[in-house]
Amino acid sequence: MLPIHKTLILLLFITSGLSPQVRFSAGFPSGNLNTVSTADSVTYTVTTKQDIGGRWFYFRMTGVKNRFVRVRVTSSDVKRAVYSYDDVNYYRFTDLESPATNTFEKTYAGDTVYAAYYNPYTYAYLQGRLNEWLTRSNTELDTLGFTNHNYPIQELTITDFSVPASEKQNIWIHARTHPSETPSSFHFDGIVQELLKSNPVIDYYKKKLIFHCIPFTNPDGVYFGRSRTNYDGVDVEANWNLADSLTSKEVRVLKPRMQQINSEKVMSVFLNLHSQAAPYCTFWIHTAASTSAGFYRDEMQFCNLNVSDNPYFVPSDYSFSSLASKFPEGWLWSSHGEQVMALTYETPYDFYSSGALVTNENLYYLGSRTVYSIGEYLKLDHPERFIADNSEVITNWNSDTTGSSFYGSNYNWTYTNQNRGPVNYVTDEIKSGRYKISGMWPGSSANANNAKITVNWNGGSQTKLINQQLGAGLWMDVCEINVTAQSPINITVSDTGNGRIIADAFRVVYLGPASNTGEDLPNKAFTLFQNYPNPFNPLTTIRYTLAEPAKVELFIYNSLGELVKVAVNEFKSAGTHSLQFETNGLSSGVYYYRLIAGARAETKAMIILK
Repeated sequence: MLPIHKTLILLLFITSGLSPQVRFSAGFPSGNLNTVSTADSVTYTVTTKQDIGGRWFYFRMTGVKNRFVRVRVTSSDVKRAVYSYDDVNYYRFTDLESPATNTFEKTYAGDTVYAAYYNPYTYAYLQGRLNEWLTRSNTELDTLGFTNHNYPIQELTITDFSVPASEKQNIWIHARTHPSETPSSFHFDGIVQELLKSNPVIDYYKKKLIFHCIPFTNPDGVYFGRSRTNYDGVDVEANWNLADSLTSKEVRVLKPRMQQINSEKVMSVFLNLHSQAAPYCTFWIHTAASTSAGFYRDEMQFCNLNVSDNPYFVPSDYSFSSLASKFPEGWLWSSHGEQVMALTYETPYDFYSSGALVTNENLYYLGSRTVYSIGEYLKLDHPERFIADNSEVITNWNSDTTGSSFYGSNYNWTYTNQNRGPVNYVTDEIKSGRYKISGMWPGSSANANNAKITVNWNGGSQTKLINQQLGAGLWMDVCEINVTAQSPINITVSDTGNGRIIADAFRVVYLGPASNTGEDLPNKAFTLFQNYPNPFNPLTTIRYTLAEPAKVELFIYNSLGELVKVAVNEFKSAGTHSLQFETNGLSSGVYYYRLIAGARAETKAMIILK
């Protein structure tokens, strides 16, 4: 039984003449508020309790109904804060309501309003999530130890317990070292959500992997509303190279558990989830000079797999630094070197580099992508999601290991005049269904922009001319196929092209049941995908692929067939395009998005759920 902490309630009364009082308070877990002042009972200047940063704020205002209130949090750097009337459902202040950094202003519809840097993810909320997750199979919860203030550091283990641990690889994921970084908790939550799904690929991963998930490495800091330290003012993140007598309690709890795991089988992947004020995601990739060429290549491989197919994260978002021993990655490197692929993954609070707003839903999506990038990095192939690598193919093409933007241990290349013949990848038989095929290669201006790739299966064939100058280690769309009967797939890379031709790797992903028409899906004028997430609130992504350049119109309708929005009305190039649709005050219900390109049109349903 945890002790009950009597938190000092900060309650500030601001009055002006006969006007109703506006009250500010932060006397609840994770709350952070220091001082409030005003000269006109309209603009309120707020400061936070600071440690080695003052970013985090989370407070309650009462007496604000039908009042215009402007708040400036001078110790923070918030761009687009969030608010709630019930401390459950949070909303972004709009652009107009966020006229400057640190400032938000609004006329409120309710008397009580909570404001925060980003959606709170409190100790109590975590315990509720853990209780929910533990009702699912393949989960266990353990308490590794307690902090100085008697809060537990908990480990959620997710795996298929019917398979011996000796046959599986270890994955370690932890979050909330810095308490203010609540997006990292929603990212973590998305990872757990994906792992608790029951589908053939995820079930296979759980047979091959043990996920050691630490939701809060710094529960004291979270509970007491700190920004970047524990309750005692120690930055737990930069505390890993010290003697035990100088080390925080949190690190003294985590280290022995990690050492125990590594003594049995060294963990394969270590992910340190954080959040940053910069308007983009990032990985902190450690330079080869501070680690090794092999470790750097492993990091780049994982990062590229993660940002492939990812509308919120691109390679230009990456950050690079020398590995430092004071961080957990440095501590792992000192003991295990290249054996542990260890990275810090940061998510933003406000915006992605695409300009899209950060939401809980797209943080969950990033969690989902993280799971599959782990599987691909560790070469875990399942019939519904697998990679055909060039190392599996006998070829007389040139082999190369230059750079870090290819899959596996090497890639093959040739030129037309070398007459090396084609490279053939032949898969095992796969069940009927729709499949997406993507390719990876190191992009270069020396590569062919018309590399010929042919996909054959029982009952169908497609040939594509692919621009291999693009890509640079990311999965690039080749085609989608409709396999109507169990069949192997043969992917052929021709040795003809107007530059260097690459044969590296291809990924095959099952999309769903086969079309009973047998229609060759990629030869459509376009492919319209189901929006994600769905249901959604407030944002979803709509994605479509054009087989050739076309005038595109995308309309949004409500359930009565009334036009809600013209989302696209312009000429688009061939390839994959995506856009975000925001609810913007629309009520819950079923809506339809209709894409028209050339002579074809297609409509899909989506659900707003508030």
